[in-house]
Amino acid sequence: MELLDRAPFDQLPRYIVVEGPIGVGKTTLVTRLGQLLEARTILEIFEENPFLADFYRDRHRYAFQTEMFFLLSRYRQQESFAQEDLFSRFSISDYLFGKCRLFAGMTLSDHELALFDKVYGILSRDVPRPDLVIYLHAPVNTLIGRISERGRDYERDFDAGYLRTLLELYTDFFASYDHTPLLTIDTTGLDFRDDDEALANIVGEMVRATIEGRRDYGASAQQMSLLDL
Repeated sequence: MELLDRAPFDQLPRYIVVEGPIGVGKTTLVTRLGQLLEARTILEIFEENPFLADFYRDRHRYAFQTEMFFLLSRYRQQESFAQEDLFSRFSISDYLFGKCRLFAGMTLSDHELALFDKVYGILSRDVPRPDLVIYLHAPVNTLIGRISERGRDYERDFDAGYLRTLLELYTDFFASYDHTPLLTIDTTGLDFRDDDEALANIVGEMVRATIEGRRDYGASAQQMSLLDL
């Protein structure tokens, strides 16, 4: 394929995870990369969470149910993924299993989090580790605009303060993340739906990040832009 001219197939990571806050473009990028690489895609099935709409209306009341459902749902997906035919050349997911703990730490009480951690600690042992993580980020105002544009009913009155806190958590999490090679991308001016050049550049960076095993994170500059309203 023309877009892969600068990145040979044999140098690309086999299992790629795309992560980032709500509205940053994870699923769109995973879908396009999946088509380009003819890869298996693992997409989070968040709309099946029966507690999600209630959670957005009353976070304190429905946080534990929401986070536990996500934890078990993601684990079932990861378990199925690990047991499937592994002869597919590439696999790409739009979430990192560790996000379960990230969100739980933000929304649960100390008592709830202690119980959550016991279950999470057991389940996370069997989750496949990616060969590369791509972290997407953008400022809060950009994310709010994208969330509004996609028009999901339960996100209609999305709380910018909640999103700001989430961005801070993601920033801190990836500032010290060292489990796999990490590639970070500011998606503020990017639209993966029709930007072939951006997609080609990402593929090339994926190869370089994997080969070099680098943690591509400009902490101070990115932390300033992440929270810029």
